Amino acid sequence: MNKQSKENLAEAALIGTGLLSKFALLKSMTESKTLTIMVILGLLFFSGFILFLVKMAGA
Repeated sequence: MNKQSKENLAEAALIGTGLLSKFALLKSMTESKTLTIMVILGLLFFSGFILFLVKMAGA
């Protein structure tokens, strides 16, 4: 098997499992510090918002 067919097979497996977008995001994050920082900040803000909603609900 040559390299191109191995890449096509791996891509087909990622598409089949629904992980292609996550794989592409991780690949892009390894190349970009700005994207990595934005994703981390987004996760922090989102988790903080969820925590705020839980505290406001009195749980």
